[in-house]
Amino acid sequence: MSEALMTEDQQANKASWIKVLFVSLPYLALYIASIVLTAMTDADPERATELWKLFMPFVALVSLIGGWHGSGEGTREKAVYIGKQVLYWGAVLVVINLLFMGDTPHFLNAESQGFVVAYVLGLSALLSGIYIDWKMSVFGAFLILSTIGIAFLDDNAMLISVGGVAVAGIAVTLMLRRRKDT
Repeated sequence: MSEALMTEDQQANKASWIKVLFVSLPYLALYIASIVLTAMTDADPERATELWKLFMPFVALVSLIGGWHGSGEGTREKAVYIGKQVLYWGAVLVVINLLFMGDTPHFLNAESQGFVVAYVLGLSALLSGIYIDWKMSVFGAFLILSTIGIAFLDDNAMLISVGGVAVAGIAVTLMLRRRKDT
């Protein structure tokens, strides 16, 4: 069916679907990356710990973008929002880096270090989402649960992958329903 023959409702639905996909894409990328990193934490802990630290700015960026629509209309409100986000995620980065200063790394093995970084990042995303964007809370809870899963279920990356896909599917379904209701 060509676009010229589509009804206005069909065109609106197509535009709505594209918008939902565009809004969901950063979160989907976070889910996929966190699944890979969680599995790596068990398989290659030294490398995973470094990648977790590099992953944190991307989580912060998605958090910043996710809350942008609710940050206010004026330039001042937007600037305050950006300032708060930079302070929040900067504090998280400082805490994570403090974990690897001095003698602290000697108390934790490489696998434990990766888990600690994942837990801190998951908690930070969860709290950020509570105040800013519910999708970030869902991601934070997923990150914490997947880290717990890999720590206790050891070598079950496939189970975590299936759980991640399920959570992502539920999130997209909820967003579609929300858009349909408005």
